[in-house]
Amino acid sequence: MAMATVQIPQGWLSLSDDGQAPLIAAPWIGALVTLGSRAARWSRSSSEQLIIVVSVPSRDFAATLIGCGWMMAAPPPPILSLAEAMTSLTCGTQVRVVTEGSVLTDEFRGIDHDRNRLRLTSEWLLDKVRAVAPVEPCGFRKQPLPVPGAINRMVGFDEQWAARLCRPAGDLALIGVLKWLNDDITAYLGFRGEREAIAQILWPESQKAATWSTKLYAARKVDAAPPADSDLRAVVLDGAAAALALRAIETSVVFVVLDRSAADPAPAEIMVEYRNTRGADVSLKNAFRWQPPDGIEALAFTVPS
Repeated sequence: MAMATVQIPQGWLSLSDDGQAPLIAAPWIGALVTLGSRAARWSRSSSEQLIIVVSVPSRDFAATLIGCGWMMAAPPPPILSLAEAMTSLTCGTQVRVVTEGSVLTDEFRGIDHDRNRLRLTSEWLLDKVRAVAPVEPCGFRKQPLPVPGAINRMVGFDEQWAARLCRPAGDLALIGVLKWLNDDITAYLGFRGEREAIAQILWPESQKAATWSTKLYAARKVDAAPPADSDLRAVVLDGAAAALALRAIETSVVFVVLDRSAADPAPAEIMVEYRNTRGADVSLKNAFRWQPPDGIEALAFTVPS
């Protein structure tokens, strides 16, 4: 999609390919982020599956921006106080721990009350521990404590930063060509002249990350084996191959990104046929107070869950 190097209007979101390149503004950047956020809020009060189809001149960044919007609308995580968390854990439980300088996953081995220490495979002064929560088994991982950037501060996530790092939402998946998605995730989203890595908004799952939220799946594998994670609430299907898996996805919200540059009419025809046979139209203008910017087309509909 076209981007222009212009004076960035106050309050606009912008994009950069990396941490050094100039931030570039275009109306579709903020529009796609807003769409993701408003769909997230709308979905909390509906029992039907919501499907939003977005047709763009080029798929570049569209899925990740929608995903960023979804993540930016995440409610505060349910997390116990340190005292409650410690007493609820049993030895041998895999935990994620946020300290004053790092995030790590490890095995919980108890509390040494006399020495005021949290016992993992190593020991940590309790005064330096900011949050603890159980996590699925993943072995030992450790990374430096991320600093909240412009986007996380804009939406107020810095106020509960340790809790959000310790128990991120984990309810979003992106499905498409993994190389394209991973390339998009290396970009930066900007606000008021500052920028933050998209990876620090989506928190993509990886084998080295000590905290993660968004799951990535290859489109070619999904039709045969759709994601079965019960925590998922939203999926973004990026591109024609991913769009063909629509009927197999059961999450509360499904976004479909159709790339018009691919010149394949089949996915769009499938979307329209699915809407006509099962769907009830939803007005994005009335229900979401959202209208697509120039160059983008969108339709939304619900289907029975």
